[in-house]
Amino acid sequence: MTRDSMASRTPIVTLTTDFGYEDGYVAAVKGVILSLNHAVQIVDICHGIRPQDVVGGGFVLACAFSTFPSGTLHALIVDPGVGTSRRLLLARTENHLFLGPDNGALGLVFEHEPAQEVYCLTASHYFRPEVSPTFQGRDILAPVAAWVSRGTALSHFGEPVTDWIRFPVPPPTRESDGRFRLQVLHVDRFGNTILNLRETTFREMRDLGGGGSPQVEIGGTRIGTLLRTYGEAVSEAPFALFNSAGYLELATRNGSAAAILSAEPGQAAFLSFQPSSSPGLERSSPVR
Repeated sequence: MTRDSMASRTPIVTLTTDFGYEDGYVAAVKGVILSLNHAVQIVDICHGIRPQDVVGGGFVLACAFSTFPSGTLHALIVDPGVGTSRRLLLARTENHLFLGPDNGALGLVFEHEPAQEVYCLTASHYFRPEVSPTFQGRDILAPVAAWVSRGTALSHFGEPVTDWIRFPVPPPTRESDGRFRLQVLHVDRFGNTILNLRETTFREMRDLGGGGSPQVEIGGTRIGTLLRTYGEAVSEAPFALFNSAGYLELATRNGSAAAILSAEPGQAAFLSFQPSSSPGLERSSPVR
């Protein structure tokens, strides 16, 4: 990706925030960007991230960024540490650029496309003249986004760093009883419950677990049905599948799996593999 390739078309900046739709925060960020580069195209990925949900913001961006043209700049503003000593980052991957706080959210993105350069924003002459300690998305990230979209080299915004926070959620780990401990990353508007397990890692775990049928335990419920599509479900019982982003997801037909399972972000789940001769496991009595 070169500056020339970015300059050959209208630059794109995407926004992913927890600002919601009832206040002027999103408009203020857009206003700053457009004031510095009226030719930029701004695309809203999502402003409905749950307040302060760092993991949810990173997950939503991770699922969407790769569909945009090469050279797109993605600003992720879910920042419960705004105004503190936490850093603000500008990063480049093979095909995209990213802005956001150093709180781990971008680590979810870099699992899909690794960071090649990461800079800490320190060049204050690119910021707004007065920076509010409570709205640095408007006063720092927005003007930097505009200047990047105008072709300013990334190295002008600060020093390179390598000690940025990689991931806000522990990776799946194997327990002493052989089960794999997972965690709920996100619950979408349908109530689908997404776990921190991608399909490639699932296959590796299955080999470590000796093969067999997968079983997920969460909130006192066992789920042992792994489907390919939502339409294959023949009952209202929760089932598992790998979603369009490649993550293990718990769902139910025409309903909310999260409501049935009392699942929420951060909650633990456990994956095990039953012998192939065991009958398929549907929703059962609570696990003791």
